[in-house]
Amino acid sequence: MLLVLIVACGAPKPPARPDFKPAPPVSSAKPNLPTAKIRIRENSINVEIARKPAERKLGLMFRTSLAPDSGMLFIFEQERLRYFWMKNTYIPLSIAFIDNSNIITNILEMAPEDTTTRYLSNRPVRYALEMNAGWFQAHAIKPGDTVSGIPK
Repeated sequence: MLLVLIVACGAPKPPARPDFKPAPPVSSAKPNLPTAKIRIRENSINVEIARKPAERKLGLMFRTSLAPDSGMLFIFEQERLRYFWMKNTYIPLSIAFIDNSNIITNILEMAPEDTTTRYLSNRPVRYALEMNAGWFQAHAIKPGDTVSGIPK
């Protein structure tokens, strides 16, 4: 009789886990962005282009992986100091800030889900390129290197 009552009334729900994050809608997890191939030295990189404000705001949030030699290129309308953070970004990333002359100004390593650190360009830039963590170091890419093939 007690079992019938529990089934009829419904069992209590387990308490919510504070570390649980619901999956985002599929459409926001990986939007259908334009792509391009860019180069740094002898390295060819497949990039998704985030040009619109909403695309730049979403960035690589909610992704669980990034293919090798792939990244996201953020294109802004004008040069200015830029900063990024890692809210809802689950994979460790490296970011290269790139000026209007396509020169890398600085490169930073970014920790997943770090919502307190602001990863800042060291001077005004027009572009930012996010890659898997350590990618730039593994390819001996450093500030002063030129990026070619950036769509205008």
